[in-house]
Amino acid sequence: MSGRQVIASSSSLLAAVWIVALASIPSAQSYRDQLAAGTAANQIVTAYDAMTVIIPITMISSWVITSRWLKQLHLKATAINPSAMSLKLPWVFWSWIVPVVSLWFPKRVIEDLLKAEGSDDAKSLIGKDSLTWWLTWVGFALVNNIGIVSAFNAPADYVPIRPELELAGACLLTGAYLGWLRIVKALGD
Repeated sequence: MSGRQVIASSSSLLAAVWIVALASIPSAQSYRDQLAAGTAANQIVTAYDAMTVIIPITMISSWVITSRWLKQLHLKATAINPSAMSLKLPWVFWSWIVPVVSLWFPKRVIEDLLKAEGSDDAKSLIGKDSLTWWLTWVGFALVNNIGIVSAFNAPADYVPIRPELELAGACLLTGAYLGWLRIVKALGD
């Protein structure tokens, strides 16, 4: 894996999130219109419903590509300095999805890799820049989950398509992406 592949997969995820967010605007109205016309909520279909499948596909793909790339960097860093990484190799992959630790382990992996890389550019990203990247990423994840959780036990006339949340999530992911680009470029291929 290379940094270019990581950027390409990350770009695909960002594009998917924006496509779905933009599709949510007319789809929310379509949902309301279908509901008002008497269509049962479980029978309503919108463009948003059809497009949401691209987010998990691009997210899983990006996760696998990024994890493979980070694994290479972890192996390289520990070959040079066995104590360079505070987390063991399996966390490069699992840190993104294990509940609770996923809130800070990926950031630790990235910051350790930036330190191990050793360049002034890489080291300068540790702190404010890595924190901004991480907080916008976690913010994106939380906003997406708010939309899912808010549909539980909702009234019959509830419209589960929330353009405001979709657009907020897309904006947060854009912020995370811009920080991520700098991190990937600093870590190199």
